[in-house]
Amino acid sequence: MTESNERDSVSDRPETEVRPRQKPFLRRAAISAITGILAIAVVQYFAPDYDYQIAFILCVLIAIISLGLTLFFLERAAWRVGHPWIVPLATLAIAVLLVSLVRIRTLSGEMIPQLEWRFTSRDVPELQRSVVQSPAITDQADRSEMDPAAASDEPTGDDDLAGWTQFLGEHRTGIVADRKFAIPQSPSDVETLWNIGIGAGWSSFAISGEYAVTLEQRDERECVTAYRISDGELLWIVDHEAVHTHPLGETGPRSTPTIDDGRVYAQGATGMLWCLDLASGDVIWQVDLLELADWDQAESESAITWGRSGSPLLVDGLCVVPFGADSDRDGRSLVALSAEDGEVRWTAGDDQISYASPQLLTLAGQRQIVIVNEKTISGHAIDSGAQLWQTKWSGQSNGAANCSAVVPAGENRFLIGKGYGGGSALIEVQRSESGDGFVAEDVWHSSRVLKTKFNHAVTRDGVAYALSNGALQAIELESGRRLWEQSRRSRSGQGQVILAGDTLIVQEEMGDILLVAADPSEYREQLRLPALDHKTWNVPSLVGDVLLIRNSVQAMALQLPAQ
Repeated sequence: MTESNERDSVSDRPETEVRPRQKPFLRRAAISAITGILAIAVVQYFAPDYDYQIAFILCVLIAIISLGLTLFFLERAAWRVGHPWIVPLATLAIAVLLVSLVRIRTLSGEMIPQLEWRFTSRDVPELQRSVVQSPAITDQADRSEMDPAAASDEPTGDDDLAGWTQFLGEHRTGIVADRKFAIPQSPSDVETLWNIGIGAGWSSFAISGEYAVTLEQRDERECVTAYRISDGELLWIVDHEAVHTHPLGETGPRSTPTIDDGRVYAQGATGMLWCLDLASGDVIWQVDLLELADWDQAESESAITWGRSGSPLLVDGLCVVPFGADSDRDGRSLVALSAEDGEVRWTAGDDQISYASPQLLTLAGQRQIVIVNEKTISGHAIDSGAQLWQTKWSGQSNGAANCSAVVPAGENRFLIGKGYGGGSALIEVQRSESGDGFVAEDVWHSSRVLKTKFNHAVTRDGVAYALSNGALQAIELESGRRLWEQSRRSRSGQGQVILAGDTLIVQEEMGDILLVAADPSEYREQLRLPALDHKTWNVPSLVGDVLLIRNSVQAMALQLPAQ
């Protein structure tokens, strides 16, 4: 009997009867769907111990294969009953319905789409397009009235009064020694001083006196901007024509300015390095690092895909930033310029740059600059850039990149972390046996703790706290033993963490602020504060009881209750 005759002979069967030759395809469709669901469940089960981004990519691949097979077998079953268009039409209808009702708001740091209804409206404050006409600070008396801690633009010696003058605060550790605010009992106890629109980018605020300085992208212009802390007014703006953008990393500058001796030092995502006057924004000097390296932007971003992110380190009259250049160039890890006039003093290191910022540490009795490169960590002499030591730290600046800088973690030791399943290590640097060199060795190295993708660990009383694979985690510093971890249901995502005395301030990836006790015995949430309304990878800045936060569209100043 031909297949056509077979279809005719069964055409009179009741519609509810499943044709025998249809059943195998329905079974195969069910098996494909169930197998896919189980495989995704297994991957997600292990995601907390490995990496949510890699788990998500695996789940997408599994879902595509499973869905494709399921639809194929359903289509074969439908063809058997003479309805070959029912599966593609139903699939198309569901897809159109979903697209018309739901949109992708943004991608998280784990590449997971954040969805919202298409009819959802968001009220984002507009950008300030012009600077205030009145002087930023009229006289010493006015400044003291606005903020007693701001009587001078210069650091006073007290960490909490000096400001937050660079990336991760005064000592580039993300730590303010003493908490100057009381823990709010509810969100209503926190006052919003201002809420403004801001240009794109992942820069944070550097704060000195009444000046809060950051980097942002406005249309085709990369900008350094200064705002007044008391009211959020734009005081000055310096810009040039440049754009860095990437579908995953998005648009705008990545680094945070450094304020030192009445000057602002800032690096854009495309390699422009500025020195500006803090009070006026006047350009004192500027250097194009791409021009210095004989690179164009395409060449640079082929190797350093996500944009230059190193925040300037000011030390001993030098402005030090990651350099970046072709592999045949000597001295491409770091460049040191005169802070006074921008003249190049030295270049150093043979490894390509990463997205980490240089740090100043004292190791084995010597002050030195420590930098996380693409595949290594190295220590350098301040005066010459000479490499003192180097240790391997895997990474790929156009892939699974190193983003976290080293943080001091006891005498002669530092802590370093990495996302993409990398984990963390406690590394000790000592003099070599001969005494004429240095040796860097792991105290411990674990792929299970402090997988800091974009953030940095903060330390207190022998315990390190950080967002590890998107969940707040505490570990014993000496051993690397995990003490506690935020639950999967409440994980904060790829945000940021700073420490104020005994309290962790967590900037959650989707914008909320979380206060958590820095308690090694348990995870104890003290307050959840609705704040920014968009993806936030920027580090918060804290001065006294004022917290400045921002993302790629919005910036806020929050006044916490007085201590």
